[in-house]
Amino acid sequence: MTQLFPRSRPLALAAALGLCAGLALPAAAEEDASPGRQRFTRGAMQVALLGGYGYGFRFGSEEDRDKSAELGDVRIWQAIPRFGISATDPLFGDSWLRGNVEFLFEGALLWNTEPRSGFAGGAGSTLRYNFLRWERVVPYLDANFGVVNLDFDLERQSDGFNFNVGFGTGAHWFVSDRTAISTEVRWQHISNMDIETPNDGINDVLFLLGVSYFLP
Repeated sequence: MTQLFPRSRPLALAAALGLCAGLALPAAAEEDASPGRQRFTRGAMQVALLGGYGYGFRFGSEEDRDKSAELGDVRIWQAIPRFGISATDPLFGDSWLRGNVEFLFEGALLWNTEPRSGFAGGAGSTLRYNFLRWERVVPYLDANFGVVNLDFDLERQSDGFNFNVGFGTGAHWFVSDRTAISTEVRWQHISNMDIETPNDGINDVLFLLGVSYFLP
């Protein structure tokens, strides 16, 4: 027994090293295949569908807020289909700013429920910066510009042609190699640059939730 124990040490050490290697290889493979490194390179594409709800608000002078109080009561259900393509490979090395630039094209379908019922439809584009410091969570900042045809029947905002602009922040939460749950909050402004009056402008905070799929 005294002879077997020393001889077993190399075997035990080899087994331990093999176990560590077996555990390390999947971890390394997972790191190499992390969405932040694979899904946001130049030319990478994604499709997405998000839906959400917007709460209207007013700002400016008290007189202006009183005059267009109905616009603060706006409540909007919204659906946004998207197609995106990455314009750059990851930038800034391994710094906290590591990320890439992405262009997205959006549709916009809006259903107004308060203070009157109405509908709007349009399209737009979004410029986004994705932060790629983490493997399974990809935060982002973006700004969008689009146009909509409005039919909300509001007293202080003309129907017809309007611009739809805003900016937001959100994150992709990857649940598989190519699929992510996407969450976002966006400030949205709808007005027509006084092409028609009245043009007090609709402002709302839009909360979005959806699914993004990253193409091969």
